Amino acid sequence: MNKKFNREYRSDVFCMLLEYPENALSLFNAMNESDYTDPDVVEICTMENGVSLTVRNDASFIIDNILSLYEHQSTVCPNMPLRILYYVSDILKRITSQKDIFDRKLVKIPTPRFVVFYNGNENQPERSVQRLSDAFMQPADSPELELICHVYNINPGNNENLFAKCRFLYEYMVFIEYVRENIASYGKDNLTEALSDAIDRAIKDNILKDFLTEKRPEVMKVMVVDYTYERRMELIKQDYIEEGIERGRFEQLVELVKDGLIKISDAANRAKMSVEEFELLLK
Repeated sequence: MNKKFNREYRSDVFCMLLEYPENALSLFNAMNESDYTDPDVVEICTMENGVSLTVRNDASFIIDNILSLYEHQSTVCPNMPLRILYYVSDILKRITSQKDIFDRKLVKIPTPRFVVFYNGNENQPERSVQRLSDAFMQPADSPELELICHVYNINPGNNENLFAKCRFLYEYMVFIEYVRENIASYGKDNLTEALSDAIDRAIKDNILKDFLTEKRPEVMKVMVVDYTYERRMELIKQDYIEEGIERGRFEQLVELVKDGLIKISDAANRAKMSVEEFELLLK
């Protein structure tokens, strides 16, 4: 893969905001109808790296023995329960690393809760639920392994009660709208200018003012990489469509890979592209 577009080990803006304990506490209170006031009760335990080659968009922390794992997504992904299963397994391994899980004494773990905050361009319900069991090849009435993920749409007009309870989440939503408006107006070829002006506007309007003032270079870098990556994926897909690979045929290859009927290398060969490029489009 071209390293220019490798977003691994970078955190997106949403999770940069959640690195501040006061923001994590505010969102936790809004999600759990609680009223904690001391940021020191927050134990941040964000993973060191993600599972896939994407912007690191996960944030996890423990408050009152509740392990909250929050994901931010700008694209619809039905595989979040499986991805979160990987994430939470990694966290629990580290939490219990000093304990003997072979002992007769029950090893206690924080109660996990899983949430995805979605703000992509596709129309999605205000709230929805994804289950790990939805991916089972053989459906089970009472699945012996389950993971439930609650998805919240944080685009304007959705979950307004949540925005009312969590100020930074509201301001994040407004900032993203500024960015989208500028990109639509300036065009993707003027991405840096569009992002810079969106930050200026947000600071002027007292939207994430302190955060954007302090973290402006990091925010610019992350968002430029993010939008450049997405644009690159659009161009790759368009190139192959123009070269004669019909969308329907590509989707058939994707389904064959997902169903485990052919290997990615075989699918990439049929599509006349590299394995790395096929994997990118698959994501």
